[in-house]
Amino acid sequence: MISIKKIFNRTETYVILIALLFGIAVETVSGQFFSNTGMVNLARASMVYLVFGLTEMLSLTCAGPDVSYPALASLSAFITAKIFGGDSYGGSIFIPFLVCMAIGAVGGMINGFIMAKFNFPSLIVTLGTSSIFSGIMYGPLKASNTVLHGTMAQFGSAKLFSVTNPGSGLKADLPLQFLIVIILYLIVFFLLRYTIFGRGLYAIGSDKVAAERSGFKTAQITFLSYTLGGAIAAIGGFMYTCNVGAISPSDLMGGEMIIIAACTLGGIRPGAGLGGLFNVIIGVVLLIMIQNNLLMLGIPLYYQDVFTGAIILIGTVVSVNSLRSHSGIKRLG
Repeated sequence: MISIKKIFNRTETYVILIALLFGIAVETVSGQFFSNTGMVNLARASMVYLVFGLTEMLSLTCAGPDVSYPALASLSAFITAKIFGGDSYGGSIFIPFLVCMAIGAVGGMINGFIMAKFNFPSLIVTLGTSSIFSGIMYGPLKASNTVLHGTMAQFGSAKLFSVTNPGSGLKADLPLQFLIVIILYLIVFFLLRYTIFGRGLYAIGSDKVAAERSGFKTAQITFLSYTLGGAIAAIGGFMYTCNVGAISPSDLMGGEMIIIAACTLGGIRPGAGLGGLFNVIIGVVLLIMIQNNLLMLGIPLYYQDVFTGAIILIGTVVSVNSLRSHSGIKRLG
C-alpha cells in the first residue's frame, strides 16, 4: 500500500495516465494513434521540442526559466544557414553543425556570465538577451526566409527509416536527425548522473548557499549550464531549419512557453533542484500529443490553450503536493 501511495503521489504517474487516456480516446476515434505510423509521426513531431526541453531543464533546475533560447536557436541556425545553406557548400554536415553549436554556446556564455557574476533572476536576464539575439538577427543580419540547398537540405531530407501502415497504406518517415536527440539525451544523462557538474547543478537549485558551503563552484557550474544550454538550443534550431528545408527565423519565436509548460507539467520545479530527463520527455510528448490530435476528438483549435492549461494546472498541483510530502528528495537523470 505504501508503494502504491508513493506511485500515485508522483507527477509522472498522472502525466503518463493522462497521455494514455488521451491516446486511447484518439485511437477510438481515428484508429491510427497507436499504429506504427502514428508512433513515428509523434516521434518526428516531438524531436525538436525534446532538444529544446534539455536547454530549459538545465536552466529550470538550477536557476529558473530561460526564455532566450528560441531567439538564440534562430540566430545560430540563421547564421549557419547563410554560410553553409547554399549550393556552393557540398562538404560534410559536421562543419555547419559544429559552427552552429559554437554560435549557440557563445550566446549561452552571455547568459551564463550574467547569471554567475550578478546572480540576477534568470527570467529578467534571458528576456534581455532574447531581445539582443533577435535584434541582431533582424537588424544587422536582416533575417528573412530562404530555401536551403546543398548539404543542409540533403541532411534535412535524410531518413532513419520508413514505416507503412498495412491497414491505411499511409507512410511515415523518421528523420535521421532523431539520432541526434538520442545522443544528446545520453550525453546529458551522463553529465547529470556521473559528474560534479550534474551534482552541483541540482545542489544549486536546491540551496545555492548550502551548495557553496559544500564546496561546489556555483558560479562555474551556472556558467557551464547556460553555455551547454545555448549549444543544445542551437542544435535544436539547426535540426528545425534542416527539417523544414528553409531558414524561417520567426518560426521558433514564442515556443519557450510550450517548453516551460512541458517541463513544469512533467515534474520539473523551477529553481528547486528537482527534475530529470524523464520529466522532460513525458511532458513534451503529452503536449505534442494534445496539440497534434485535438481536432481528431472534435475539439476546436481555439480550445487548445484551455485544454492544455487545465492539464498543466492539474499536473502542477499534484507535483507541488508531492514536493511538500517528499521535501529533500532529489532525482537525477
